[in-house]
Amino acid sequence: MKNQLLKQYKRAPVTSVLIALCVVIYVISFLLYGEEMNVYEGMAFGGYNPVFVQLNHEYYRLITANFIHFGIIHIAVNCYSLYGIGMFIESSLKPKKYCIVLFISALATTGLPYLLYLINGFEANTVSGGISGVIFGLIGALGALALKYRDIFLDVFRQLAPNLLLMLFISVVVPSISLSGHVAGMIGGFIATYIILHIHTYKKKSKYSDLVN
Repeated sequence: MKNQLLKQYKRAPVTSVLIALCVVIYVISFLLYGEEMNVYEGMAFGGYNPVFVQLNHEYYRLITANFIHFGIIHIAVNCYSLYGIGMFIESSLKPKKYCIVLFISALATTGLPYLLYLINGFEANTVSGGISGVIFGLIGALGALALKYRDIFLDVFRQLAPNLLLMLFISVVVPSISLSGHVAGMIGGFIATYIILHIHTYKKKSKYSDLVN
């Protein structure tokens, strides 16, 4: 078991650390509030609410909200999903670029809904948290990879498409799930990965040009 965990960590160190961080934070919330947190406890523990961000300038919530979970099923489903797609995207992008995509996805998950709140008061009374927006960001990253390298990643994206549609459907029909956070995370992950891939391609072309000139 120990060797298996070590092998998985070596394959995807960033994903492993991210899952461990979510678990540790959940254990702390469990010790403080029990198996499930209510919205007030979630706010006290770093959950996202646009009113608190604006009026109290608690901008840290734009990031901390991504790492809290409201119950055992919530964190179990998210960590399982993160493990599945996270290891694949990390091995495809490599850790440094992967970390950038994770950060942009996390920031977009709360940042884009916050911008909508500033414009029209969007979801002023909601409290949200969880790593699922980042997971959707990684799905967006896979979409960017499939767009850039169709011969390698398009089949993988097609295989995941039914699951993606199901997750989006659940986000729509279940009121407690943040559809805006999921969509925002996916947009952030797609844009971040698309830009990273184009920068990488530009650098390779520039290097080749320097060699031949």
